[in-house]
Amino acid sequence: MLLRTHQLTDMQMDALTELKNKCKAIDGGLPSLYPHILRLKRETANNLLYYQDNQLVAFLSVYFFYEDACEISILVDPDTRRLGLASKLLFNIFPLVQSKKMNRLIFSMAHQLNDHWLAPLGFIYQQSDYHMLRQSYEPILENHSSLSFRKATFDDSGLLCEIDNAAFKNEVVSNIERFTQIMEDPNYSIYLAIKGEEAVGKAHIHWQHDKATFSDIAILPEFQGQGFGSTLLAYCINKALMQETYKLALDVETTNQNALNLYLRHDFKIASVHDYWIIDVENAHKILEKGHFSDDSC
Repeated sequence: MLLRTHQLTDMQMDALTELKNKCKAIDGGLPSLYPHILRLKRETANNLLYYQDNQLVAFLSVYFFYEDACEISILVDPDTRRLGLASKLLFNIFPLVQSKKMNRLIFSMAHQLNDHWLAPLGFIYQQSDYHMLRQSYEPILENHSSLSFRKATFDDSGLLCEIDNAAFKNEVVSNIERFTQIMEDPNYSIYLAIKGEEAVGKAHIHWQHDKATFSDIAILPEFQGQGFGSTLLAYCINKALMQETYKLALDVETTNQNALNLYLRHDFKIASVHDYWIIDVENAHKILEKGHFSDDSC
């Protein structure tokens, strides 16, 4: 049975957790999944769940983070792979992707899991990210008293896009819809770093019951190299500690040595790594029509 939903219920989240655990045990890792987004009621039915004998055996969710590209996460139970379930889910999500006028698909997955068949089919490796954890009661000294901080509002969405697109040299472009979606979640906060009256950077914090996840930590290029990133990170760490949240997580691109060194200096440790592959929508559709898409290890 195929079920399409705008958001996941608690029961569906529990079933997804079981599926994640089975996949991780075999694959050694997982694609990027965003539980806080999965729980939100999104405008469109972005989640596909496939059940056999009342058991969740395949899952897909699509995230419209960017103007012309969307991110897709797929999980298939190891016991039901090679049955075309990944292709089935992709076929069913394609009309939505096309209606949003997406040009490219970004697939996240466990590190080096599917390299052997992705590249030959025309997928292009984009990047790998480290997932890092910090668990400490120790606050961090903030170095720059010249910086102030405030929580971003919906009126800042355009500014947040500008910071993202300037600070992150990605092929995909952030859009206002992404930040609106994030700020609609009461468990998500975006903080702006201000010097004088000018925003110089930002950071996202997702508050969970047992941890806080930092993401999208960015300093505008013209203000980089001045220690502002360190001060912004210290502010986020101390903000979490004030909330009695001591387990902290973040992701960083494996080739971003400066950021990696910054996080290591602030007592974050590498926990896992995941990869991102990108493909044009047109090429992906051709692959599906030919039946070449594999779910050997999705």
